[in-house]
Amino acid sequence: MLKWLTITLIAVVVFITILLGLGYLLKEHEIATTHLKQQLDQERAAQKSKEKRNKYRLNTIIETSLVKVAAKTNTLTSKPLPSVKQKILLENLTCSSKKQCVLVNISFGELACAFAINTIGASLLAKTAEEVNSVIKCPRYPNNSQLSCQHNLCTYSNINN
Repeated sequence: MLKWLTITLIAVVVFITILLGLGYLLKEHEIATTHLKQQLDQERAAQKSKEKRNKYRLNTIIETSLVKVAAKTNTLTSKPLPSVKQKILLENLTCSSKKQCVLVNISFGELACAFAINTIGASLLAKTAEEVNSVIKCPRYPNNSQLSCQHNLCTYSNINN
């Protein structure tokens, strides 16, 4: 009887030791997981902050480039562009390579003006309804102008610029 009691006691001690060891491993894993989760949350917050800064910077670049285009063309129309076309032009200037840029002709009644825009914007402009506007003049580009993607914006300008 003493033999069985000793064997049972040893088995219970081994079982409790294994349970305590597994509990310790579980606790350590929980601490490591919590630490990793906090680190990932911090990285995610930093990434969102960086994206906001980049978006603000891109919007600033787009606005300044549109101001430059407007200054070069000395106002395209006696009235502003239709809001739909203007919105499409503003939102679709971005590019990552020259392949994404196309030159589109936007017609204003009898006159058609050329603008550099990405392919998505070109397809959206093709889908918009034709609106008649009176245009004084369109931007003039030198003969050696070409499409390019500068600072992630589609441009149509002189090769030497």
